[in-house]
Amino acid sequence: MPSERALTAQGLVRRACETHAGRPLATVDGETWTYGEAWERGGRLAAAFAQRGLAAGDRVGLMMSNQLDYFTGLFACLRGGYAAVPMNDMLTAEEFEYMLANSGARGALVGGGFTDTLADITPATDLEVQVAVKDPAGEQVPLEEALDAADGVHDHPADPDDLLMLPYTGGTTGRPKGVRHTQEGVAMAMLAHVTELEIRDGEEMLFTTPLPHSAGYVAMSALVQGAHFTVTAGFDPGEFLALVDSEPVSWTFLVPTQIYRVLDHDDLAETDVSGLETVVYGAAPITPERLEEGLEAFGSAFIQLYGQTEMPDIGTILPKGDHVAGADQVGSCGKAAAMVDLRIANPENPEDTDPLPAGEEGELLMRSPYVMERYHERPEATAETLVDGWLRTGDIARMDEAGYVYLLDRASDMVISGGMNVYTTEVEDAIDRHPGVAQVAVIGIPDDDWGEAVHAVVVPAGDADLTADGVRETADEHLADYKLPKSIEFVEAIPTTPYGKMDKKALREPYWEDEDREVS
Repeated sequence: MPSERALTAQGLVRRACETHAGRPLATVDGETWTYGEAWERGGRLAAAFAQRGLAAGDRVGLMMSNQLDYFTGLFACLRGGYAAVPMNDMLTAEEFEYMLANSGARGALVGGGFTDTLADITPATDLEVQVAVKDPAGEQVPLEEALDAADGVHDHPADPDDLLMLPYTGGTTGRPKGVRHTQEGVAMAMLAHVTELEIRDGEEMLFTTPLPHSAGYVAMSALVQGAHFTVTAGFDPGEFLALVDSEPVSWTFLVPTQIYRVLDHDDLAETDVSGLETVVYGAAPITPERLEEGLEAFGSAFIQLYGQTEMPDIGTILPKGDHVAGADQVGSCGKAAAMVDLRIANPENPEDTDPLPAGEEGELLMRSPYVMERYHERPEATAETLVDGWLRTGDIARMDEAGYVYLLDRASDMVISGGMNVYTTEVEDAIDRHPGVAQVAVIGIPDDDWGEAVHAVVVPAGDADLTADGVRETADEHLADYKLPKSIEFVEAIPTTPYGKMDKKALREPYWEDEDREVS
């Protein structure tokens, strides 16, 4: 039995929902639920899962677009002691199948639009209980039916070490890795989000990015402050500006591509943005020129964050006061957050965690109370990433005397396009399935709108009549749209390092030589 003073995400959210029971929690398409209503609904779904055989510690897949019932699924996991496996709605059936199977998920809450996909992939998973928000298929139980049949609510007291979140990230193997976050770790991350992102009591927050991604961590954190979320199914700059103009929105989270769309929209000049006091951005670089435009449009509202799935969102912070047009630190990702230790270490020796002197380039290492417990069933990857208590980020950076961190390159070769992580080995594996491809290297190249664009360098096999459209068609069978290459070039050979590995640095250099910063 956990101590009465144990810190858990379950405890933080339970107290928030009880304290703010009458406050509005979230509004989607004009429908609003209160904290009390959502907490009750999550408790009934937890009971429905338990009645159908799920036990504390079982994994539950959350497979849906942004909607109110995302909170039903999240709260069911919090109340029932289940571990949530959040999956964004841009994944392919192949990707959904892998994550559900690898996680060992026994339960799932699926949104409309994905029920047929889930029914098709179920035989390859361990799923035993499937609940559909609408349009059930196969063995899925309609959500309302499950809630009506539930025997009250179900609560399982959580221990700080219990698994709560199992999101998936990519890696050098080309397969996503499950990242295990405990109740205590998530609780600490929630408190870090609240303090570092200036989330105030009753904050009016607008979310347009996927809740299974960073937005979900921010939203869960803001529950502590009794915030109200306006959530859209996706991002449209005109809709965004209309909501800012008509609703009391005071806080929002955007990726730079979305900021550019807003700045370029005709309605901006006529929109009252005076109530928007905080604009948090991250997940991709933002150009100094566009940032200056943003400062002119929104004032001193910007906060930049840098983090990883392995240490959710809050690693470094560039606060509002540091967003000064033309200042050197605007090119940085800020300084260490309050609960974070940072250092730059030797990137060539994974066992060496000693700090390098200020100004020297090396691998960025971080540690905090909310670093992942480990990778799910990947002990070797865990040992490579968690060294002496430090998280090796795979990002190359330098830190100046004042503590500002400047990201320079990405040792892991990940591309961040429009705020979404794209792992080059995964794209390479998909393109390599084309019989006319002898070799392929995928890199990120600068793009004014997307921050980075996925670019494929392909060596044709023999006399193969290979076309860019043919390569894209093959990739499209296996990858989500945002992972598809935006450009393809054909070459006779791909350069290699002295050790015989593809030299992606040489491939990137012509594109990035005039850029100050290669990663977010």
